[in-house]
Amino acid sequence: MPLIPTVEQIEDYLESVEELIISSLSAATPDLPRVSEAIHRLWQDVLRHSPQAVPASLKGLGAFEVPPPPPPPPPPKGFWESTADWVADHPWTTAGIGVGCIGAGLLVGYAHPRLRHRTRVGARRHATAANAERRQVIVLLGADSPLGLPLVLDLEKKGYVVIASVATPEAVEEVESKCHGYVRALVLDPTEPEMVPFFLRSLASTMSRRFPLNASGDPHASPTAHLYVHSVVSLLTLPSSTTVPPPAPLEHLDLRDSYQDYLKATHITPLHILQALLPLLRASPARARDSLTNGVGKQSIVVCLPATDARVGLPFASAQAMSAAATLRGVEVLRREIRAAAASASGSDTAQAMRNIKVVVVDVGAVGPAVGAKGLRDSVDDWTPAEQAAYGAAFGSLLEHGGPQLGRKPSDVSVFVDTVVDVVSSGRKSEKGCSATAAYLGLGRLREFIRGDRVAVGAGAHTYAMASHLPSLLLDALLNVPYLLISIRNALLPIPPRVVVPPPSAAAATQPPPLAPAAVDSLKEKQQEGTDSEHEHSETGSEADVESGNEGSGSGVGESWVSLKSRPAEES
Repeated sequence: MPLIPTVEQIEDYLESVEELIISSLSAATPDLPRVSEAIHRLWQDVLRHSPQAVPASLKGLGAFEVPPPPPPPPPPKGFWESTADWVADHPWTTAGIGVGCIGAGLLVGYAHPRLRHRTRVGARRHATAANAERRQVIVLLGADSPLGLPLVLDLEKKGYVVIASVATPEAVEEVESKCHGYVRALVLDPTEPEMVPFFLRSLASTMSRRFPLNASGDPHASPTAHLYVHSVVSLLTLPSSTTVPPPAPLEHLDLRDSYQDYLKATHITPLHILQALLPLLRASPARARDSLTNGVGKQSIVVCLPATDARVGLPFASAQAMSAAATLRGVEVLRREIRAAAASASGSDTAQAMRNIKVVVVDVGAVGPAVGAKGLRDSVDDWTPAEQAAYGAAFGSLLEHGGPQLGRKPSDVSVFVDTVVDVVSSGRKSEKGCSATAAYLGLGRLREFIRGDRVAVGAGAHTYAMASHLPSLLLDALLNVPYLLISIRNALLPIPPRVVVPPPSAAAATQPPPLAPAAVDSLKEKQQEGTDSEHEHSETGSEADVESGNEGSGSGVGESWVSLKSRPAEES
């Protein structure tokens, strides 16, 4: 017999065991039905009384079956199938994208020739500065200022003809020698308003010339290429080292000489020139329509003002603050008058010309090389002893913490130049301006609307612009903080700071100048009439009379001081 049984032997053995178990159970329990019949009846009861969810395939316990293998994964979807599924899941987004694509296609299809023409024109304007067909003239007042020459060079580079004013004949050669024939410098001393008519005649003669000036041939321009004023930029309204009075309290300001000269240079002369050039800006309604069609921007009047003086007004700078405030108010009134004229005559050619003029104020902060405070301390020597005692400590505190602009790091001149060019060209020729395509789509006008008619540039300009909106009480408190801190520091020092006390001889009252013989005779006649007016006058003048007499100028109080009792004694 083999050691390993065969399958038939195993099956026979199992059958014999099964028969033995069944026979044993049958013999032991004759009344117990067969096991298979009992299991079958149990299963029938389960099917009859169980829920319907029981599958019918389990009715019998058949032979064991191996479950089939799982089906293979579906193949990956392609690009178009994935796109179709995404479109079905996002219908509104798909509709928005479709409408945008259709609109962009229509815009490009219908506006392509005009857009291509404008882009080509813009590229041609930026490509070369030696364009013989330059017709836009920029009138720049104050080209000999520190900010003037860089602005002149950049305007010429951007394709404009520049007619600039300088204060001296020597500055004419200095400005024109650094340019390329598209700049003409004319002499205009801002402290002498009588020179304005001569300047205007020279301006009219220059506009009939052919540019560049160094070109050969006929010096006069043809009628088809006649120049026109595109913008007027005033730098004369900024303080100049030659005209600005030294810092001093308002009490000490010489209103007859110093302030009057400064007011002429920074207020009267620029506004006089603007009055004369306004008719040239609105002369041609047809040109206004051409400018709007060709996208060259509006004609402009740009007035540059010091930010500290126009926005706030700082101590010891009364002359600059009063002149800047007067100029600012005049420019704002001019802007409102232009808008009112454009709105009241809507539809006419005059309204079209007025609507093409914009007036912009540029608040200029600290720009260019910083100015030292070397000569400011010497200006205190011109004050009266009473003024030195009253304002000397505050003025010393101002100089100690650097003054309104000395403590700031000035911005580069290129920032100012690019801002002015951006305003003049309506953002089409500056480094930070919009492109020809953006200008065509109207983004340039939106940018001008957001920026408004007042622009701030330079270090500290935006700070003072925000500070000007504060209540006066809070603004004064903030401006007095440096003086308060310095006073607290001086109080805590073990040794008080040295204070220069004027000598006694300087504080003594000086005798008024002798009167003229005619004045003496008139006084004698009044005394002989027996009037009682001589008893109403004092022999000694007030402190203000003495101070004004020491100055020899100002309000004239010291010159009119008379002692009616002392004069007869002197004559006798």
